[in-house]
Amino acid sequence: MKFPISLALLLLATDALAVEPLPTLELGAGISAFSLPDYRGSENSSTYVLPVPYIKYRSERLRLDGGVKGIFFESEDVLFTLSADLTLSSDDDSDDRKGMDDLDTILEIGPALNYRFYPMQNGALWADVAVRFGHTLNSDFDNVGYVFAPRLSWRKPVNRPGDSKIRLSIGPLFGDNRYHDYFYGVDDADATVARPAYDADSGYSGMRSEFTYSKGIGNYRLGGFVRYDNMNGAVIDDSPLVSDDETWTVGVALAWVFYQR
Repeated sequence: MKFPISLALLLLATDALAVEPLPTLELGAGISAFSLPDYRGSENSSTYVLPVPYIKYRSERLRLDGGVKGIFFESEDVLFTLSADLTLSSDDDSDDRKGMDDLDTILEIGPALNYRFYPMQNGALWADVAVRFGHTLNSDFDNVGYVFAPRLSWRKPVNRPGDSKIRLSIGPLFGDNRYHDYFYGVDDADATVARPAYDADSGYSGMRSEFTYSKGIGNYRLGGFVRYDNMNGAVIDDSPLVSDDETWTVGVALAWVFYQR
């Protein structure tokens, strides 16, 4: 299973373009609950209840705030960053991948451009484009290809501490053949009657839509999200490892902040 460790931070994230200054550093602890597919395209799902650290750091050039961001350029309408994400694999094989090697932990890093093209009274429409290059965090640090993720989003920002942050987004996903093959390819050695050998192509990976919400209540931070992936028409839709074209991921988190400065 491809498990996004950053999901817990995403649930509790505050907006990068807040009108009033937010604390430079926040530390806390919390608990999160997730229900998610074993990997994108799997009909098997798992539920987790996990303790999570709450760490926020905001400076002019570096932010740990719902992900790691190196800020190259920022204005009222444009944000250009170097973004990083970390995904963890599960300890157990899914039914589709039984007998195959476990998926390694993957570090994805690359540039992201966010453009606010339609300001509104209580939010704005944004065009977001990200390219992330994946590497396994094992001794070989293998390159597993890249993903291209453009999306259209509506965001209600955090104008002051305690405001609600809301984001609705939708957009296609694309990957190269190496990235697709890492998750959906089947080598000859792993092929069975029910799971034939498969080489993945590059191209369209499916459509993703997402709703996220977070709010500060005194020293507490509450967050939640719903994510829907549709892989109909994707180039890897015919992989024997894709057992469900539609997958849902949901989560909630609550954290107590005990230090701010």
